[in-house]
Amino acid sequence: MAYSPPIKPKFRPNFGGYSAETARYWIGSSTRWGAVAGITGLFVISQVPLIKQTILQKVPVLGWYWKVEETK
Repeated sequence: MAYSPPIKPKFRPNFGGYSAETARYWIGSSTRWGAVAGITGLFVISQVPLIKQTILQKVPVLGWYWKVEETK
């Protein structure tokens, strides 16, 4: 009769000590924080003419807000 331990270890793959469940939680949270930080940063620098012309005027719904009429 061979010895069988009462508790068998379960193999949980991980990367850097983080399991798939933990990584999924942190990826979702990091994505939301990153999006909010990016949008906030874009609005903070929205008065720079290059940002207005290349990014903000091309936003589909709100682009009209940053359009500047040229004076001749």
